[in-house]
Amino acid sequence: MLHLKIAGTGRYLPAEIIPNNFFEGRKLNTYDKTGAVVDAKEVSEKDILRVTGIGERRKSASNECPSDMGYAAAVRAIEKSGIEVGSLAGIIFATVTEDKNFPSAACKIQEKLGARNCFAFDIANACAGFPEALASANSRVLRKLGNYLVAASECLTKMTDYTDLNSTLFSDGAGAAVLVPTEDNLGICAEYSVSDPFGGKLDYIFRDKDKILRMPAGRAVMREATRQMIEASSVLKMDAGWDRADVYIPHQANGRIIDEIEKRVKEEGSVVYRNIEKYGNMSAATCAVALDEAIEDGTICDGKRVIVVSFGAGLVTSGVAIQF
Repeated sequence: MLHLKIAGTGRYLPAEIIPNNFFEGRKLNTYDKTGAVVDAKEVSEKDILRVTGIGERRKSASNECPSDMGYAAAVRAIEKSGIEVGSLAGIIFATVTEDKNFPSAACKIQEKLGARNCFAFDIANACAGFPEALASANSRVLRKLGNYLVAASECLTKMTDYTDLNSTLFSDGAGAAVLVPTEDNLGICAEYSVSDPFGGKLDYIFRDKDKILRMPAGRAVMREATRQMIEASSVLKMDAGWDRADVYIPHQANGRIIDEIEKRVKEEGSVVYRNIEKYGNMSAATCAVALDEAIEDGTICDGKRVIVVSFGAGLVTSGVAIQF
């Protein structure tokens, strides 16, 4: 059956680095869903690293937006794939932080690339955007044959309140992948998507009236993220017909979540990829950047079975199983 395989990946990280010492000596607040302060404390560099697994994060320039960074990542992915821009059938872009909702960020990237023969649209699936975009492209190829560009980019720092304790988590970046059609036993062989907004979960992660990112239910989010990504991984393996995966690329939201996933899959002898210490949580871009790095450093190579899975506001969970 016709589906897509990855032909090339790319990433873009802004130049500015925010180290943990940026937060040292600051009073950081915990907010409830109404915006009221419920607690305040100071944290050290070591505290942040111990609790979150993050050592530093990236910050986009004032004139950079997700479509700018996504374009840079896309150019690198296209160069590595060896395809011609004119062969693109579609561009699917995952972001929730573009400065303007329309025209879509995907159309801006299409214009910059000069990709005249394709469609382009955005996916606003928060942190779970990249695997959802991969799954969408994989379904679309059955209707429109050709190569696909899937990219993800976020500028979370532009909606971050640096008096909020959660501000230590958030970062900016972009990643992209070029996918080409195949009937071989390679590429995306299983997809997973679920959303659960019920029981007050829409208030777990949201933008407030001032368009600031808030996550008042951090502990609940961590529990849900761990449970949902583990469940998604199990379903993906079953649907792909795998007894195990070689590499897991989970959303890099918090080091403790990644630790828990490692505990659950350690008997498989799998690698759970992590780059959270360098980049923090880049929302939709997180898994895209990790995928590119894992291919570049040899963690992912031909023959590897890979699960990319993420979790975000909504609450939404998306994942794909990819045979390399």
